[in-house]
Parts: sequence; structure tokens; C-alpha cells
Amino acid sequence: MKQSMLVWSTLSLLLGASLAHAEPNWTYCRGPSFNSTSVETNLPDEWDPKGGEGSNLVWRAEVGSRSTPVLMNDRVYLLSTDNAEEPTKTREKVVCLNADTGEVVWEYAFNVYLSDVPVERLGWASVTADLETGNVYAQGVCGYFCCLSGETGEVIWDRSLHEEFGLLSTYGGRTNTPIVHENNVIVSAVIIGWGAMAKPAHRFIAFDKTNGQPVWFEGTRLLPYDTTYSAPVLAVIGGELQMVFASGDGGVHGFQPRTGKKLWSYDMSGHGINVSPLVVGDRVICSHSEENVDSTEMGAIVCLDATQRGVIEKPIWKTNGMFVGRCAPALIDGRLYVVDDRAKMHCLNIDTGEAIGEEVRLGTMMRADMLVADGKIYANEVNGRGYILKPNAEGAEIIHRIRLRDEEFHGSPIAHNSRVYIPTTGAMYCIGKPDAAATSAEAPAAIQEAPRADDMEPAHVQLVPVESLLRPGTRQEMHVRLYNAKGQYIRNASPDEIEFSLQGPGSIEGGKYTIEHGQSSEAAVLVTAKVGELTGGARIRVVPDLDWAYGFDGGKIPDTWVGVQYRHVGMDFDLITKLRESNPMAADLYIYLHTDFTNFGPAPKVYDNSNPKQAWTGLLRFLRLADGADKPKTVEEAQAKLGPSLQVLVDEKVLSSVDWSTWDRETGEEGKTVPEPRLTVVKGERQVDGNGVLCKIQTIPLGTRSQGWMGHPDFHDYTIQTDVYAMNRDNKLPDIGVVAQRYTLDMMGASQQLQLRTWTPQLNRFSVEVPFNWEADTWYTMKFEASTSADGRAVLKGKVWKRGEEEPADWTITGEDELGNVQGSPGLFGNAKDAEIFYDNLTVKSNE
Repeated sequence: MKQSMLVWSTLSLLLGASLAHAEPNWTYCRGPSFNSTSVETNLPDEWDPKGGEGSNLVWRAEVGSRSTPVLMNDRVYLLSTDNAEEPTKTREKVVCLNADTGEVVWEYAFNVYLSDVPVERLGWASVTADLETGNVYAQGVCGYFCCLSGETGEVIWDRSLHEEFGLLSTYGGRTNTPIVHENNVIVSAVIIGWGAMAKPAHRFIAFDKTNGQPVWFEGTRLLPYDTTYSAPVLAVIGGELQMVFASGDGGVHGFQPRTGKKLWSYDMSGHGINVSPLVVGDRVICSHSEENVDSTEMGAIVCLDATQRGVIEKPIWKTNGMFVGRCAPALIDGRLYVVDDRAKMHCLNIDTGEAIGEEVRLGTMMRADMLVADGKIYANEVNGRGYILKPNAEGAEIIHRIRLRDEEFHGSPIAHNSRVYIPTTGAMYCIGKPDAAATSAEAPAAIQEAPRADDMEPAHVQLVPVESLLRPGTRQEMHVRLYNAKGQYIRNASPDEIEFSLQGPGSIEGGKYTIEHGQSSEAAVLVTAKVGELTGGARIRVVPDLDWAYGFDGGKIPDTWVGVQYRHVGMDFDLITKLRESNPMAADLYIYLHTDFTNFGPAPKVYDNSNPKQAWTGLLRFLRLADGADKPKTVEEAQAKLGPSLQVLVDEKVLSSVDWSTWDRETGEEGKTVPEPRLTVVKGERQVDGNGVLCKIQTIPLGTRSQGWMGHPDFHDYTIQTDVYAMNRDNKLPDIGVVAQRYTLDMMGASQQLQLRTWTPQLNRFSVEVPFNWEADTWYTMKFEASTSADGRAVLKGKVWKRGEEEPADWTITGEDELGNVQGSPGLFGNAKDAEIFYDNLTVKSNE
């Protein structure tokens, strides 16, 4: 990671929040006021994308994007696709355009690696600009996050968010846009990390915008169903600054942007929410088009009182049945405007949510936010239809429309200097009246926070950096900052009032944490800073340089591995082998129940269908008993089928007790119920005392196909080797892989081949395949070497052989990537959707 010197601008903290820029800049996708509203005037009422006299087309640049552009200091910034026409060279890039001419000022391209996002969805997130530093920030679809000089495109610092923190990069492409506030740049994703953050959650990381140090790291509810792209907004509500956002967990939340403290939450849906919230005074308006948690209807718009704290139980108003899941709501003259997913515009009463006037049809699908400016609405729907509307007391009237062919609208229009900038997947358009002088109305006064001087009592301790990855023999300076109850910075704590404590190796003195050279193994360290009765914490991963060796003795997974715990479980392979020979169902029950005890704690586990989790059905499905004649319908049938195998686990001390009972399921007829099976198991005393292995089980929710990382993202020129084993379920095999230097060597079950790749859905970017027949219930050894040539090519070599046999002299598969990834953490890849995967005897060694 490239870093600048540590800079902390106390002045910017003390000045407090200013949520509207006086300068004519559009530095964030949602605009200076966080509501896609502009004070620009003298904007065009019509335009023709073909250009020519009277077209109001100022320029068209051949730079396509799915995202909303931003504008700072007369330059336009956006994410786009690099070399889309040459698949072997396709990458993602940040582009800087001259705002007056559309000419390219600079480009910064970077590889897409270890991602499931297809090329059509590159450039999903918007760039964010920062007036104070002149820098811009971009998050690529694979989790590459960079800070660039807005002037030159030079990299100031960068982070690999999935290797370092566990960001999830999925096929859908949904990627979150960073937001800058004071000294922090805040970014989010579904993150599957390490330690207490090993389970997935939609999490936010605030980085120091000058050097990339993590400042705070907080999340929402565990195990979200979706990734999302809702852009957070900043607003002063009830005198307190909030960052308001919709989340992958189906909720809307308010956080303090300086501390990450959660203020309130409102649960809307079981699925993620993509709409960016709208703040009107102390109210938050948000919407979605998924299932509601309180209704069988799909979709809803809700208005919340954001001065409340904790879980908001009752909204001000809520209208179910409206499918507004992409385009953010807008406020015009006290009326609420929304466009549903089928591109129909509705005007609503802001106080009640009731409809005003008739809907306006705008095509077939709406994703981009509306731009409200100069008494007009600029609205563009996905399939190339663009509209300019005039709002009125009954809704809005279309005054102009255009149609583009072979170009789609996904990003939102923005306004600057009496011009409108409109992104499409094929180009960037700038429109304006000929020779129009730049004019604007007076911006509304920014709502100010309560004066910091009103509350100088510390209520929150922040320990920075909140997350570190260190090598033995290094030192990390820790900073302790104090904030009041409203999340306003008060001061740095003085050394004589801080009491530090450590859990893990190393020492801390004078605010500096040191890990000795002699630390030979990885270690997780928790640092606590106590000031008075308040405490703040930070986490450190200590990871030595190569070489490494792991045998998973005792079923132990290294605490420092990112994205591995929870999705993988340490198991006793000797016991599994024994049980499979004598009682296969007992072996399956051991895998399933041991995973539950490992991931969700040692408390007794109850399996029934009395709640939406349907735990009993989940267990039966894993045992292949959920359907057909084999499905147990009564507790007696269930006990007869599962009881003997469960008793084996009691005899092996995996379980200490098994209890069968029933619960009453309502039939729908008044007063009638049916008894259904309920199984309760209590964990036994047995530990993993045989051959410990790492198992990736096929039942981890939304995690059967995943990857995880073990070390520093700057590792290079090394070889990873491990023994692997696959089960066969329903005559299907899993895919088993290892990762080196941002490439995957995959032993593919269904296709019976070996594959080298870096970007899964874009195999023509780089991939090599060779046939390779392999079978279940057999241990193999995989070996994958990655190195970098003098001219920057990645040189990749892999081989696989049956464990115990002599290693082949020749490599089974080789490849060279001209656009080489020259560094990256070693890791694991696995797709256990069809059957379990096991790893043992893993080593990572520097190449000789």
C-alpha cells in the first residue's frame, strides 16, 4: 500500500459539519446537498444527442460508464472500462475529463482480480472527490480502493479491500460509493473478515483520507442476504450529524460519521436495499421493491423520524406495494417524487405518502436518480430514453424526450456552471444553452450541528488505526481521540490519562505498539485504550513473512485469516472416516452439527420449523431426507431414522445428550394444530483430537462458493501447496482451489479440468485450462507457483497428484499473463455447493 505522511487536520474537526458547498462543484454522486438537487439555473429545456445547430450539445466524449460522474475544479471524474474491445487487456479505470471540452486529462487503469463481476458491470460505483486535498477516491468492483491526485492521477495510497478486510465481490456487480467527511473517506461492502468479524455483515470502514489508515470499522446486522449500492447521505438531524444509509441487511440506519456509532435502525425487508435515502428536516424517506418484514406485499416507501434512537418500531407513515427499488426519491416544492422500477413517476404528499395527481410513464426501467435543477427534472431510464419534465402541483409534465440506441442510462445526471453532464454506457454528454452564462440561485443555508462547546464531556474513545496488519519487528503508533455524545471531536487524549492493555503478543509504550522480531507465527492482538471509565479498541493482525506451514491440528484455523473462519470449520478427519465406514448418516450429522456448534457457539441447538429459519428442514435437506418417501413426518419417524446415528455421536462424545419433542403447528383451521418434530442436541466434551483438517461445508448460507486470504497483499513470488479431498454427493463434485498473487488454480469437479484464472467471468482476460480427471474420496496434493518476470508478466505454474505418490517432474498447467498481477496474498478458493471440501498440510514458501 502506498501511503503519504500521516496528517490529521484538527481544524477541520473543530469546524464541524458543513453539508452544502458554496463552490460550484459536484464532488459526490448525490450532489452538494446529498439529494441530487442543484441550484444551477439557465439550464437547457431540450437537447439532441446527435449534435448540430440548436442541439444544446456542448460535447460528447467516448467514455461510457454505469456510474454517476462527479465534478471538481472544472474536471469530471468517473469510473469506466479500459480496453473493452480487447478482452485480454480489459481492466477498470478512473477517467478525468476537462469539464469544458470533454478531452481526457488523464486515466488510471487497474486490474480486476479475484472477482465474479462481469465486464458489463465495471465502473459500478461513483468516484468521490475531495475539495480540501484535491484528491479523488474510487472503489473498483473487485475491492481495489484507491486515492488519486485529482490533478495528475498519481496514486497517493491504495488498499485491496478483499485481501485485507474480506470485501465480497459478487456477480451482481453492486459496489458502494465512498463518501468523504472531514478527514475521513468512508466506504462499505458486505465484509467477511476475521475474529469477531468473521461472519458476513454490511460493514463500513472509515479511512484517513490522507494516508489510508482505518479510523473506525462498524457494521449492521449479521448475515445479510444481499450486496447493495445505496449511497449514504450526510445530514444534521436534531442538531446531530448523521450518516444515513440503506443496507444489505434490509434496514435503514443512522450512524455518527466521525465515530461509526449506530444511532438508530429500521428494518424494512429481508433483502438488501439499493435506494439512497432522502433526508427532509428530521425525517428520512427510503424505499425498496423487495419483501416487507411486516407484510406479504412487495415494495414500500417509508418516512421515519430520525431523531429516535435504537430500533425504530413505528414509522411516521409507510405505503406498501410501491416498487421503488433503484431510483432515489426527490423533494420539489414540498412534494415527494419517486420513480418506480417500471419507470412510472409518482407524486406523493410528503406528510402522508398519499398520491397526488396521475403517474407519468417514463419508459420501462429506472435505475438512475433524478436531477432536480432550474425548475426541471432530468430523468433517464435504463433503455436509452431521456426526459426533461416540468414539476407542478399535480405531479409533472414531460416537456422534452430523447432516445438513444445501443446506450443505456445507469448513472445519474449532474449540473455545473449552467451545464448538465449525462453519463451513458457508451459516452459522456455535456449539454447547455449556447453561450449561456453560468448562473445559479442562492444555495440553501446549511443546517449546523449543535455547538461543540455545549458538550465538552468525552463520551467515546476512538483508537486509531482501528485495524492493522503488521510484520514481526515493526511498530505501530496509536492515537486516542475523544468525542462527545453527539460524535463531535473534542481533543486527543493526553498520554498521562490513557491506560493501554493488550490481549496477545507484543508491547505498547508511549502509545506505540511493538511486535518483536522473534514472533514466528501469526497472532491476533486486541488493543484497548481506557480513558477514565471509557474504552476504545483496535485490532492487529501480526503475520510473519514466508515460509509457513499449517497442519490444522486440533481443528485450529489461524485467527488472522480473512474470510476463512465461519465458511470453513476445523474437523476431525479420522472420526469422519471412521463414521463413514460404520454409519454414514452419523458422519453427515457430525459435519453438520459440529459446524453449527463451531459457528454459533456451544449452547444447545434446537432443530424445528417453528420459525422462518426452518432449521429442521435444513438438517433434513443436508441428510437428503427433506423430500419424498424418506422424509420423516412425525417425531416417531424422525427418531427412528436419525436416532441410531445420533446415539453414535453420543457414544463418541461429540454430543452429550439428544432430546426429541414436538411443537404444535397451526393448520389454518381454527383451534386445530399438528405436532411437528423438534430435535435438541447438547454438545459433548470431545474436541478435534484426531487428524485435524479444514472443511468447507456445503450448507453455509450464501457462502458455499467463496475465497479467503492468509497474509500480506504485497507478497509475491511464492508457492502455495496443500492436500485436498472432496466428497461426492448426488454424483457431484465440488471445485477446489488455491490462490497465489491474485490468481486461482482451480481443480474443477464437474468439468474435470484444471484452470488458471484471475477474473472468473472474464476468462478471455486470462485463463488456461487443461483436462484433469480426478475423483472423490481421494487425497490429492495441489501445488501452485506464482512469480513475476523482469518485464512485469505473471508466470504461473500448477500441478496436482495423488497424495503419497511421487511428485511429477513436470508442471500440469502453466500460463503467463502480460498484464500481470505482481503481488497478492495467498489464499483458498472453494465451491462446496455440491459437496464438502477438505484441506490439510498447507504450506506457503518463497520461490527459490
